[in-house]
Amino acid sequence: MLDLSRLSLEQRQAVLAGDGPLLIVAGPGSGKTTVLAARIAYLVLARHVAPASVLAITFATKAARELRARLVGLLAEQGQAVDVTTFHAFGLRIIRQWGEELGFEPGPVTVYDAEDARAVLRQAAETVGLDLARSPPSTLASDIHRYRLRDPTLPASEDLARLTNAYEAILQRRHAVDFTAMLALPLRLFDTHPDALRLYQAAYRHVLADEFQDVCLAQYTLLRRLVERHGNLVVVGDPCQNIYAWRGADLRCLLDFQRDFPSARVLHLHHNFRSTRHIVAVANALGAHLPYGRPLRTDNPPGVHVRLHEARDEMAEAVFVAHEIQTLREAGHIDHLGDVAVLYRTNHQAQALVVALRRAALPYYVRGHGDLFERREVRDVLAYLRLAHNRADVEALRRIVNVPPRRLGQLAERLRQSPQPLEALPSLVGSQGRVAHANAEALVALVEHLHQEAQRLRPAILLDLALEASGYRAWLSQQADGSARLEHLLTLRGLLEQVEGDLGDWLAELQVDDVGDAQPDDAPRVLLTTLHGAKGGEWRVVFVVGVEEGLLPHARALAAPPSDEGAVEGERRAAYVAVTRPRERLYLTYCHTRQRGATPVPRQPSRFLQELPRDLLHRIA
Repeated sequence: MLDLSRLSLEQRQAVLAGDGPLLIVAGPGSGKTTVLAARIAYLVLARHVAPASVLAITFATKAARELRARLVGLLAEQGQAVDVTTFHAFGLRIIRQWGEELGFEPGPVTVYDAEDARAVLRQAAETVGLDLARSPPSTLASDIHRYRLRDPTLPASEDLARLTNAYEAILQRRHAVDFTAMLALPLRLFDTHPDALRLYQAAYRHVLADEFQDVCLAQYTLLRRLVERHGNLVVVGDPCQNIYAWRGADLRCLLDFQRDFPSARVLHLHHNFRSTRHIVAVANALGAHLPYGRPLRTDNPPGVHVRLHEARDEMAEAVFVAHEIQTLREAGHIDHLGDVAVLYRTNHQAQALVVALRRAALPYYVRGHGDLFERREVRDVLAYLRLAHNRADVEALRRIVNVPPRRLGQLAERLRQSPQPLEALPSLVGSQGRVAHANAEALVALVEHLHQEAQRLRPAILLDLALEASGYRAWLSQQADGSARLEHLLTLRGLLEQVEGDLGDWLAELQVDDVGDAQPDDAPRVLLTTLHGAKGGEWRVVFVVGVEEGLLPHARALAAPPSDEGAVEGERRAAYVAVTRPRERLYLTYCHTRQRGATPVPRQPSRFLQELPRDLLHRIA
């Protein structure tokens, strides 16, 4: 029997609501994951809904895993039968199941990252005779993305249609999809194959979507198509936490939900169970300036006042953060360093923090793919794993054909100009001598061997095999910076040790999610991350650094034209998300000056700080 006695009245109402569309507006710390899990458990245990007919969909793999764990705790084995996934994982699954209907030949589908997609874009531009020197690739990539997701605000363009068709044709020939395809192709399938849509509508009798404020129009359309026949759609979101507009999140989906579903109920969760009363008061003062904000309330104790610190410059700011963390640890206010997060608006702010934490001998972790997955050696090794999963991955082949050096430099250049399949390599080096021919044949054999072993080896062991069999580890150890680069591969191996499912699924998640943001070992460390990267997290202690005009709010928002009224509002929402992350202690810091090149530039405290009542902050030196 499901025990709801620990839930608040608001939470119980959300759990016990009847069928039909339901919007749950859930403020930070209001227990939305608890409510989602309890709602699903109620459907299964009290309403006798088949677990496999429930689809729970969110954005991040980490959030999906947390919800899955809650469901298993409530439903035991039945919790495993509930379909808990992310939007892009769900879309990729549809593509794999209906590949032939979408125009793919039988075989594995590879997920391309941004770098691979740029290479395809260049080839597509050449195909249609477009000069990339006159059309910035970043702009074209954005336009193609919007065109494929049917953005109604995008002006019609015959040239864009031709370029998009050429781009998608190349992806299809390579058995590849990119980030956008995981949304665009399922919608295309549902339009062209109504029988496929009916199967999914029949399979999922209840659909629940988390973080609804972050959906784009295509994701919302996907949800609406799935529930057209029964209308059982529960969405959970908070307009005050919409911080991904730059990634396409469309707040109108949440604001217009009742217009699209006139029978929808709307319930509000604004009891904060996470933070102390002082922290909630600061959040409410900041959120009061947001048009859709409702004040949070809490029964938690007052706790300590929110700390405000002005530093001389960014290095002094970082030293202050390190010193405070040491002091908190020594005083027993934190159990381990994993209780602490340091949040900032821009990635470059992490540099001074890293230096200060190193000097203080405080272990830390910088969240973000840029810290690990943009490193050359990591991308090289991932290319070997991609080929082990899919021998037809021509972008991965192009990357490693002469890495480590195999005397195949001419072949590598040829593949850069025109990608070729693996089996064609020996014939392509026919005029380059016996050594090149033998090395090309050896590379083909290596990839075939890795592909066979991928069927039985765990991903971390497969990585070891790729490093040894390719000679990459031996070659890297001979480089001047080899030891540091091998450390990065060791970190990658730690992440692969945590992979529970299929290697192909992990590689796909890596391109669209936060797989690489997980700490690769169990040693607790201070987390350094952007405000956007902190979304969905909570810590005992949080430092928000650089709360200054030009950083928070960012200079781009301040420079936006008057017509863009939402630019600064979006920055305020990011600040609101940041200050609602801590449970016990919140620090806000800003600098008197900050370096721009070799010149110290005067800084001003953020307007967000100026708006906070003075009695809510305790200034410390």
